[in-house]
This record gives sequence, C-alpha cells and structure tokens, in this order.
Amino acid sequence: MNYKNQNSNCDGDHCTRPTGEVRRLPTGGNSAAIFCRSCYEYEIAWRRERNIELSNTSVFDLPAWNDLKVYPEAE
Repeated sequence: MNYKNQNSNCDGDHCTRPTGEVRRLPTGGNSAAIFCRSCYEYEIAWRRERNIELSNTSVFDLPAWNDLKVYPEAE
C-alpha cells in the first residue's frame, strides 16, 4: 500500500486520496467500518464475491454508497 494516500479517517487500505469524505458501513450489531469511497468499493466487491459461496442466511449486505451515513455525522 502507498501510505501517502492513506486517509487518516478511513479504516481501509485502498484509499486513493489522503483526505475526503468517509461513511459508516455497518458490519453487524452496532459495529461498523469507516470507509472512503475507494475502500467501500473494494469491500463491496469482496462481499459480492464472498456471497456466491455463502448460504442465503449468511450473505453480506450490499448497501449503496448513497445509503450510508457520512461519518462522523453518522451518530
């Protein structure tokens, strides 16, 4: 990873800019990951791929970016 592009507000490793909007992606219960758009896209692609192998009761949610709350206003 190129750390000069790491967004300090993002939990991911696929940032393309060191700053910018981040949003709260629920991970289950009250937990969430905070992702920039690039890391969100990477995570959703991974979830789509993983969902192919999971039973219908275990699949990951695939929320749209626009449906996620902007962080830190997500509270």
